[in-house]
Amino acid sequence: MRPKNILFILTDQWPAWAFSFRGADIPTPNIDRLAAEGTVFSNAFTTCPLCTPARGTLLTGRWPHRTGVTDNYAVGYSQQPSMPLAERTWIDEAVRLGYHVGYFGKWHLGPINPEARDAHRFDPQVDVRRQPYDPQTSAFSYQVAKEGYDRQTREDLIRGRAPFWGEVAQSKEQCPPTPLSSRDAFNAFPVMNNGVQFLETWAAGDRSKPFFLTVSSAEPHFPHHLPKTYARIAQQRKPRAELPANLRDNCAGRPWFHAVPWWPCMDTAVLDEDEWRTVIAYSQAHLMLVDEAIGHVLKALDRLGLRASTTVVFTADHGDMEGAHNRFDKGPYFYEEVWRIPLIIHTPDTAPATQDAFVSLIDVGETLFSLINAATTAERPRAGRDLLPLVGAATRPAHWPQTAYGVYNLYNGMSFAVRAIRNERYKYVWNPQAIDELYDLQTDPHEMENLVGHSGQAAAAESELHHQLMAWLADIGDDLPSRVELLPPAGTIMATGELGP
Repeated sequence: MRPKNILFILTDQWPAWAFSFRGADIPTPNIDRLAAEGTVFSNAFTTCPLCTPARGTLLTGRWPHRTGVTDNYAVGYSQQPSMPLAERTWIDEAVRLGYHVGYFGKWHLGPINPEARDAHRFDPQVDVRRQPYDPQTSAFSYQVAKEGYDRQTREDLIRGRAPFWGEVAQSKEQCPPTPLSSRDAFNAFPVMNNGVQFLETWAAGDRSKPFFLTVSSAEPHFPHHLPKTYARIAQQRKPRAELPANLRDNCAGRPWFHAVPWWPCMDTAVLDEDEWRTVIAYSQAHLMLVDEAIGHVLKALDRLGLRASTTVVFTADHGDMEGAHNRFDKGPYFYEEVWRIPLIIHTPDTAPATQDAFVSLIDVGETLFSLINAATTAERPRAGRDLLPLVGAATRPAHWPQTAYGVYNLYNGMSFAVRAIRNERYKYVWNPQAIDELYDLQTDPHEMENLVGHSGQAAAAESELHHQLMAWLADIGDDLPSRVELLPPAGTIMATGELGP
């Protein structure tokens, strides 16, 4: 019988490799324990390496062109509206099907939020203060964002360089610092502690309704501004912080927009190798901080005797560049560092396993729907696959396609039409606003050489993956191939028609 309760742990921008159970020199004991008891999906990919589009797909099990969620909500020049109530999420369905539903932490899909979707417990007023960009009234500009980071460096950091790294006076329960509060950024400790209180209240009350609890940490997303205890850990880790093999890549031979700082945090020209080591050490200490916070809610399951009746799912919306290709944060590209995500599913009384099937964040969404037995509808069909049959299985189904797909449309209001496909050896990225990309991940795992236009085996792989990608776009109803001639130049601010940033 399927366990009735569900705990979903969602983090923001956690690299797929960055756990001690994956061999990294980063202590993550709480996630390590979950991995030791559950199924680790070693080939999991996001649908879009950008927060809001990824989360829209995760919540609905539908691709961005179906939901209209194609850009970050209320960031920069973005005019992305809130995801409409008609787009049914597993929150709505869990409420309808009789679950006691809680959602705490980052939402980033606009004011039609968990409260509007009738969750029983939630962060009130989440996202309601944020508004899409209006060229007539909004004061945003690249320079305004840069001045904001400069102001944080001067006023909020004991030492450091915003947003890359820094030490703050606040305790770990109070970080991130105040300037981010207007963006509804949620610190991992209060989020997880709200989850603990939810579990305690449920356990002490009416247990006739199963619970569906989501704890959504905005961290370890930058800024890597840490309290004293974790800043000290970062400084201790700095001497052994490893620089990415592709740190000094200038993205030559690839789309020109890969090397352009479309947001001030992308301007890494200020970082030399020594400071890159500091940035990496602080980002890794940040991961350790979030693991500690997640431990609070996992330990509450044990303390309350709920482990045996609860399915636990852990993932992230996308990865993090962390210096790869000399990039910080993320951008309109599908390098492995941002495309891959961690994914662990633990169901009680199921043997632990490592599963190498290629799976997607859209499949995680469908799996959450499946856990509550929510059927899809003809009006709004879902596109993901239920991963529960793979849980506890060390081998993948015989005919499981080892293929990942990704879509990208806009970055904070700027146009970047990108579609990607990857198999076990090659990655092909279609950039109709620039040159395409092809990487042989077997011989070039750091994606330093674009093989588009090469002859021989590369040419065959490029042709095959291009045709496969076009067939997939047609199958899911993505009309980008028919709109290529209408696309503006890459980086165009859609609200003004000017080239960003």
